Amino acid sequence: MIRVENIYKSFGEKSILCGVNLEVCSGQTFVIVGSSGVGKSIFLKTIVGLIKPESGIITIDGIDITKCIVSDLRKIQKKVGYVFQESALFDSLNVFENVAFGLRSLTNLSEEEIKNRVTKCLTMVGLKNVEHLKPANLSGGMKKRVAIARTISYKPNYILYDEPTTGLDPIMSDVISDLIISLKKYLNVSSVVVTHDMKSAYKIADRIMMLYEGRIIFSGTPEEVKNTDNEYVRQFVEGSSRGPMQQIDRTFKMG
Repeated sequence: MIRVENIYKSFGEKSILCGVNLEVCSGQTFVIVGSSGVGKSIFLKTIVGLIKPESGIITIDGIDITKCIVSDLRKIQKKVGYVFQESALFDSLNVFENVAFGLRSLTNLSEEEIKNRVTKCLTMVGLKNVEHLKPANLSGGMKKRVAIARTISYKPNYILYDEPTTGLDPIMSDVISDLIISLKKYLNVSSVVVTHDMKSAYKIADRIMMLYEGRIIFSGTPEEVKNTDNEYVRQFVEGSSRGPMQQIDRTFKMG
């Protein structure tokens, strides 16, 4: 289980997270939505220990990572896979070396075992015979899937996805959503997904929460999101420029 309690994070005088709470149970997919700049990615990186909060508790499998020494934090982080928004593949390495990178640094597997693991993980994300290609030769969807293969290669208990469908066409976005669902089923992983893509959110989520001005203003099932009377949530999911989240006052001068 991942449990986040009363997390605060600021950069200078700007408050980003203001008492955020989250609890992700085993086998659950939790989706975080919200406008650009509200701190969704910051929150995700805080969960995995890439960013340290000013206060609050982040517990992964019963251990508060905010109080861990570096060596203990690294052990906990091996349980958590992170899929970056831009995939974060190493341009100088081919697909095989990208996927094998974590295995070589986090495990004691032999080269033969690494080869078999890489092949298996690429197959799981629908990629075959691409091991020799460089990231520059891959489409956006292929890069995302290579990044996911790299993440699942060391068998994490949790996967954090930062905008997994950003920049993809609707068909490939749906492929990635189906992949997230499949990994949950076959690997029994728990996931936290940051996204703007409400179609994907409705499809993959067990629960959806909305982050607004540093706080969680809504948490519920996809069906509850669709039927909510919360005007902030409705404006976001409907993609409307008119509502409480944005008041526009423009004066046009003709001349």
